[in-house]
Amino acid sequence: MEKDIIVMGGGPAGMAAAWACAKLGAKVLLIERYGFLGGMATAGLVGSILGHYLNEEEPAVSGFLKFLIEKTNKMEGCEKWENAFKKYGISFDSEILKISSEKLLLEEKVEILYHSFVCDSLCIDGEIKEIEIANKSGKMKIKGKIFIDATGDADIAYFSKFEYTKGRPFDGKTQSMGSMFKIAGIDEAKLTEEVIKEAGNLLKRLREKGELKIYNIGLGGKGSTIRKGERSFNVMRFSGDGTDIFDLTNGEIEIRKQIYKYWKTLKENVPGFENSYISQLPPNIGVRETRQIKGLYILTGEDILKGKKQEDSIARGTYWIDIHCPLGRTKNVHLCIKECKTEEYCLILDKHKDYLPSQDSLRPPKNDWFSIPYRCLIPIGSKNLLVAGRCISADHKAMSSIRVMATCIATGHSAGIGAYIALDKNISVDKVNPKEIQKILEKQEGLY
Repeated sequence: MEKDIIVMGGGPAGMAAAWACAKLGAKVLLIERYGFLGGMATAGLVGSILGHYLNEEEPAVSGFLKFLIEKTNKMEGCEKWENAFKKYGISFDSEILKISSEKLLLEEKVEILYHSFVCDSLCIDGEIKEIEIANKSGKMKIKGKIFIDATGDADIAYFSKFEYTKGRPFDGKTQSMGSMFKIAGIDEAKLTEEVIKEAGNLLKRLREKGELKIYNIGLGGKGSTIRKGERSFNVMRFSGDGTDIFDLTNGEIEIRKQIYKYWKTLKENVPGFENSYISQLPPNIGVRETRQIKGLYILTGEDILKGKKQEDSIARGTYWIDIHCPLGRTKNVHLCIKECKTEEYCLILDKHKDYLPSQDSLRPPKNDWFSIPYRCLIPIGSKNLLVAGRCISADHKAMSSIRVMATCIATGHSAGIGAYIALDKNISVDKVNPKEIQKILEKQEGLY
């Protein structure tokens, strides 16, 4: 099989990339390991969509995100864009999003291949000749002129032997994994302020006793659901490497065990949960961080905090430095910061405390944004591979900011445009003029 542009990964970044270059006229093949699109929004039940919010007058991310929200709204899966972008998080129905995202891409004649994942690559002198994928039909070799790695884990870059980093610089530990899930059958009218407060106290006591391994004592929200009586929950943590199959397996087992225990606690003790039930578990544990390519520019935590602008900006970021404890701790631990109150030994707090951000220095300047340069999408030495999503070139601190879904969509949108320009002009991806990406972004209502 051969196509102009091959996009690997149908999550937020991959969808945006495939849509953008197909809209410009390229023949695009999008390969996805599940039987549906959406990535962490659907396979991880992650919600709300974050990273788009600048203020109530203008968003930091538009373009593909706007068109996706508009399509999903028409299918009754979220609110209208003109209301949604004004909110810090955009809630949605994860099942409708599977349908709306697929419809949006098929309208642009993107060819989709499901149930397939990359397992090898033939790369010579920085140019990928073909990738190998595996699926129920066996192994298949896919040829393309330009490739976009939107796997989240930089899988194509890894198999192509491009350089990468993983985790924090001192011990390679990545942010903890975790699974979001949904509970339905909730009588939300009973969730008064007093009930929520008492439930939080109970959950905190059980956490301190070690009976519940949760970092969040809230009672969920409308993240990846908008249905009455149903809430999505983000409370679990598991320390492990998202590229290690044994860590992934153990994480799935342990977190499902903890989810059941957590739900039973709510059902038996919290008014409003008497008739509740677990309505949905994700088909994939939520992985926050794995490989980061070594690109032509490495985005840094300092860039985020300064709101640094760059001439080759192809996306805006507004999210904060949000590092979930790489050790998976939950007792007295939320963020990986200087002020962490863990009672257990921590190498970083002991030996490298100055590396950690401080509680009062986690965000870009108020009402401002930072640039994500085009150079962050290009692995060093690459001729025809671009990378989009959470595995772009960024350090451990910056990565914790750019990993959210709206920002991944923004980098994917621009990667798709950059790939098309390289194809159209028959040039390597590093020779693409970012100003040309910016011009097309404007036409496609993107922001940079």
